[in-house]
Amino acid sequence: MRPPKLVLAAGVVSILGAGGLAAAYFLDPGKRLEAVARGYPTFQGRSASAWAEDLNARDDLDRSIAFDRLKGGKADAVPVVAWVLRSPGRSEARWQAADILGQLGADGRTGATDLIAALDDADPYVKAMAVKALARLAPSATEPLPPELAGVVPALLGQLPETEVIRAVSDYKRHAAGAVPKLTAVLAHPDPAVRWNAARALGKIGESAKPTTAAIVAQLADPVPLVREHAAEALGDIGPAVADAIPDLVKALADPEWKVRKDAVRALGQMGPAAKSVLPRVQALKADPEAEVREKATVAERKIDPTLAVEPKR
Repeated sequence: MRPPKLVLAAGVVSILGAGGLAAAYFLDPGKRLEAVARGYPTFQGRSASAWAEDLNARDDLDRSIAFDRLKGGKADAVPVVAWVLRSPGRSEARWQAADILGQLGADGRTGATDLIAALDDADPYVKAMAVKALARLAPSATEPLPPELAGVVPALLGQLPETEVIRAVSDYKRHAAGAVPKLTAVLAHPDPAVRWNAARALGKIGESAKPTTAAIVAQLADPVPLVREHAAEALGDIGPAVADAIPDLVKALADPEWKVRKDAVRALGQMGPAAKSVLPRVQALKADPEAEVREKATVAERKIDPTLAVEPKR
């Protein structure tokens, strides 16, 4: 027995004939007949192919309206949006589809498989938007990893060492623990943007990144200030688990670049009581020429010794 949709389509063809069918397509801008005949998903009574044309329209307003309607459809729109992302041609429509899935957040996670496939898209902008969208789908550090996203981090790692890919991996935080070996490998990349993004990502992963402590500490001597800054930030984000790095962070308190000093003193604060032996060195930065460094030093000393946060009685 043929499926009902095919029976309906066959009936329409037999009634209208070839010429009538062409007219029906012309008179059906939502392409509902095509959706029935070819099994395309629909949203708000319009075929996925009609939505693809809208997202690829010449007129900016038409594209914007289609984008907003699909985004507003939330989970109900995902089958259509994912179809558009998979469809050949129409690169304008494909990258907008990837963007919509990302902006849908949790509702867009059922489209993660199609976003992963788009990482190999021939159009670099579609690929870039897929990376951005996958980052937006990431759960918070306190949430479990949804099964729909299980393949995201491994797929992103296949795109290293692009910096936007590294940043997308960092958005998965503790759920990206499996990325630690590959991120560690690119800490020595010749491009400083890759080096500091890798350090930052390892920091976001947290305690699972402890095995890479020595490699991050080595970055505190990097010739590029931005790399040193993010190395200090990463050690602080990993926290007391890497307390062995405290002496190296203390050395960074004398860095000529104030942003490095700021992140080094902040990191020492994140070590908590484990950094109590170097508290005087932290307090010395309360007299730093830069206001942000002084502010971070004040916060850090209170994290290292919580009794300092108690206001004295008058």
